[in-house]
Amino acid sequence: MINEIAVDIQRLAVEEFWFWFVVSAVVSVVSLYLYFKFLSRYRIMQGTATSLIRSAAQGYNEFKGVAQMLPGEPIIAPLTRQACVWYSYKVEELRGRDDWSLCESGISDSLFALKDTTGKVIINPDDADVTHSVSDSWSGGTRVPISGPKGLTASIFTMGKRYRYSEKRIHAGDSLYVLGDLKSFRETVLPTSNEMLSDLLSEWKRNPAALLKRFDENNDGTINVEEWEKAVLAAKSELQHRPLKEKGLQIDDVIKSPSKSAKPFLISTKSEPALLKNYKYKSFGALSLFFFIGVFAVWMFNVRFL
Repeated sequence: MINEIAVDIQRLAVEEFWFWFVVSAVVSVVSLYLYFKFLSRYRIMQGTATSLIRSAAQGYNEFKGVAQMLPGEPIIAPLTRQACVWYSYKVEELRGRDDWSLCESGISDSLFALKDTTGKVIINPDDADVTHSVSDSWSGGTRVPISGPKGLTASIFTMGKRYRYSEKRIHAGDSLYVLGDLKSFRETVLPTSNEMLSDLLSEWKRNPAALLKRFDENNDGTINVEEWEKAVLAAKSELQHRPLKEKGLQIDDVIKSPSKSAKPFLISTKSEPALLKNYKYKSFGALSLFFFIGVFAVWMFNVRFL
């Protein structure tokens, strides 16, 4: 068998050989990168103690609690129209036999809350690696689904286009494991509540063009950490002139992506032990693939030129 493969490699055209050699080398390098990525996450999770919201220090922390919606306009998943705290979705169109082309996709960036036995904190899910609790997939005959995953699919009655829908969600009440940066905005002259602040920030984020126009000072098309902090303070300033139910010092805690380190930002409905087991197996699999494909690439080169 090995001799037959060696003969086939020697018979390959020059372009074909280099194509498969480069593919093997790239796969091997990517596998090594994934090994270090998964191993790093495994070690970071093991080395980070779980913090309580009320007593957590500023900076990188691990939290466990329950997902909650914030007051104000609810977060609605686009395809199933279900209320949730986070979603991602995509719509694909069948262009040929087993050829699905992406038509539309999106990920929620709306704020929601994490609650534990000591308090509540706002979560900004931008740039998070999210593990969902619910995943739905179904098909239909229209780009916008007219029925949910458990409904009667419209594709049964149509001979025209066919679409495939998929949606992932986290719902209020789901248990969450969160690893990220805790940031508190302490402004004694601008008292407000977590709920009112998050509601106003969510309203601004639903109009990204206006948000960029107002706070994108370096005109790079994104809101960086410093610009986002200014947006938060501006929101507090606006709320200062609104009627408040409570007066006094308020501390608005937000968990977000680490801005000054390469540490991961994780939001997961899986438990910590389940995540640790998952990363352990992934790192082992990636390392095994690195060695297997790497040895194969070196063997290909030797068969061809030595």
